[in-house]
Amino acid sequence: MLDELSLSTTVFGRERAGLPVEKMLDLIAEAGYRHIELSRHHDLAGRTETVRRAGLRVWSIHGVSGAAAASLDERVRRRQVDDECRRIEALACFAPAPCVVHYVDRRLDREYGRQFRRSIEEIHAFAVRFGFTVAVETAPYKPQVDERYPDSAEIAAFVRSFATPDLRMTVDINHSNLHERLDAVAANCDGLIANVHLSDNHGQWEDHLPPGEGIIDLKQTFAQLRLHGYEGPANLEYHVPEPPDAAALRRVRLRTLELLGWQRE
Repeated sequence: MLDELSLSTTVFGRERAGLPVEKMLDLIAEAGYRHIELSRHHDLAGRTETVRRAGLRVWSIHGVSGAAAASLDERVRRRQVDDECRRIEALACFAPAPCVVHYVDRRLDREYGRQFRRSIEEIHAFAVRFGFTVAVETAPYKPQVDERYPDSAEIAAFVRSFATPDLRMTVDINHSNLHERLDAVAANCDGLIANVHLSDNHGQWEDHLPPGEGIIDLKQTFAQLRLHGYEGPANLEYHVPEPPDAAALRRVRLRTLELLGWQRE
């Protein structure tokens, strides 16, 4: 899937009554995309035919797990894992798409880390039954929110400790450039990269800007990801104030292809 783009449905915000899923998919296809990542805010359970009719393929699926996956309250943690597993089962028709989960061990208390590991063990064991790869995402640098920053080396070591080919990583470029060099991130995650989140920022906060609106050298970064084993599409996960139309989606697609140095229309 070299030199392909994928688009996260997160660009449309949360699912809204005024924009049915079918319309959302049609806009993506009209803009020239052929692959999508299914946002945690959207549901395509049992809708394989809807995706096929739009001429699209689900490249990856974003899970719903958040900080509760590391909760010290076992009832809370268990509910979060159960929610994730229900989503995995409901979307099994899209396997073997990578299933993205956040790395939420961001507190100083090591018990949170142990609880998070339990959650990943349970989610992973459930996901592989349906043919999914679980892809743990690199974390943003948020000193205003999190007690500590788990860098890409830590997350890669966590993933490697499971010693299984179907637990890998999502490198979120927008997250990782806030506190690390992106070439170092790619090297730390060597051989583990199953998915990429591509958006831009100004180096201070996870702005999730469309490519080209910030400071990230996307061409060089993507070349490093390829060098370290990533073979999937450039998967765009950007945010805009209002749901875009097909023309706006197409502009971002063409701009991204230009920034990456790939062939454009």
